[in-house]
Amino acid sequence: MSQQLIRVLLVDDNPEFLDFAARYLAAADGIEIVGAALSGAEALRLAERLRPDLVLADLAMPGMNGLEVATQLKQWPVPPRVVILTMYDNPEYAAAARRIGADGFVTKAELDVRLLPTIRALFMEKRMMKNILVVDDSRTLRKMVIASLGGLKNTAFHEAASGLEAIEQLALHPIQLMTLDLNMPDMHGMEVLQFLQAHGRYRQIPVVVLTTKGDPLSREAALKAGAAAYLTKPFQPAVLAKAVADLLAAERSPS
Repeated sequence: MSQQLIRVLLVDDNPEFLDFAARYLAAADGIEIVGAALSGAEALRLAERLRPDLVLADLAMPGMNGLEVATQLKQWPVPPRVVILTMYDNPEYAAAARRIGADGFVTKAELDVRLLPTIRALFMEKRMMKNILVVDDSRTLRKMVIASLGGLKNTAFHEAASGLEAIEQLALHPIQLMTLDLNMPDMHGMEVLQFLQAHGRYRQIPVVVLTTKGDPLSREAALKAGAAAYLTKPFQPAVLAKAVADLLAAERSPS
């Protein structure tokens, strides 16, 4: 499997610095610049759409500063890593960044010697993570699934509220396992299974179907369509956790 890219969103109100930082990071192996924002508000909009792994945010910006951006991002169920960049080598600013949950604090004066090592250290553990995509049009059910799997080690969770959103998430993250509802308004779960089987890079992703449909015909159809396991709602958390753990242990992953 190829190296997983670290997807970065840059945030700074100085276009020249954005251009410099983008060129600097683009030259590094394993890093992809997915977007750039000139303000905190624009950063939040782009982050919502692009779901970056890392946000590099300038501390001092008009309207919404980098600490405020980091505070909002860290409230997400699966937040990105956030590193604050600043012209000001001030211990009080660094302490404030730690308090709100920022993952790093790098002054622009030492960006060329500290930024890449900081990023590498943050994502060394991430490269060992198993990414699980939880697909269900019910937010409550998605949270229940994530809570049920919370005891699994080295796992990160991504969510999709529809079949179409699930396909978008596949393009954004290397997914090692998916839990999938069948009854969704825009794209049926069976259509998602068919999509996975029709695309070689996704065909080996194990899918655990979670559905209210307990009849034998639905079960047989889903398994024939490529599902690795079929569980009915309401599900037992321990049963789901064991099924997922067994599938991840088998180390089936996209090619």
